[in-house]
Amino acid sequence: MNNITLISLAKLALKHIVAIAVAAVVCAAAAFSYCTFIASPRYSATGSLISTNGMLTREFETSSGYEKGVSYTDINASIQITDTITDLLKTNGIYKDLAKKLGGNYKYGDIKSRSSVSRRNTDSLFIDVTFTASTPEEALKLVNGYLDIAPDYVLEYIPGSTVSVTTTADKSSRVYPRTSFTTLAAALIGAVACFGVFFVVSVLNNKVHTEDDIRDNFKVMLIGNVPDFESAKSGGKY
Repeated sequence: MNNITLISLAKLALKHIVAIAVAAVVCAAAAFSYCTFIASPRYSATGSLISTNGMLTREFETSSGYEKGVSYTDINASIQITDTITDLLKTNGIYKDLAKKLGGNYKYGDIKSRSSVSRRNTDSLFIDVTFTASTPEEALKLVNGYLDIAPDYVLEYIPGSTVSVTTTADKSSRVYPRTSFTTLAAALIGAVACFGVFFVVSVLNNKVHTEDDIRDNFKVMLIGNVPDFESAKSGGKY
């Protein structure tokens, strides 16, 4: 195959469609078997916190008396302090406290490696906390235990700040393995790899086998062909 076009690639794929399909099925079956019988599942659960400088809502004097409202100055101050609180919630101390709270059954380093603490976005007061574990129940226990001690932990280091739990985790989701996605991806990779092998072989093959090889690779008119009589004799035909 010297003249590579979409048509020639399509013809090559159709010519070897059975082998390509078999490769896709084999790879998909291998991936599905791995996800179902070999891979250890992982589950994650997520909760959230909101952080402020402790003065986000205050009373303002109006013509009719004092009313509660939100101070935009304190909103900006709270946005600024949220980064500091997020960093504080990633320190080893809170994971050591969580390990104690869970009865000493975990090492704090192991708990920390399972967690993800991140601000929702740069202008948000919300902090999302996610834990992964081998069972749904364990993921829920870890994240809710963390959320339970987070407000007091922050207050200990940043007096006057306020961290409140906005969402506790009530369910967990399976994050690994993603069986459907992995199976489809493996099938696609198998098909593409198989086609790639046939493509390389066809590119390296410079022999002319059929009339189509002449038409596809050379812009010349095919007038006729000459039979190979020696080959015919070898086959017992005269």
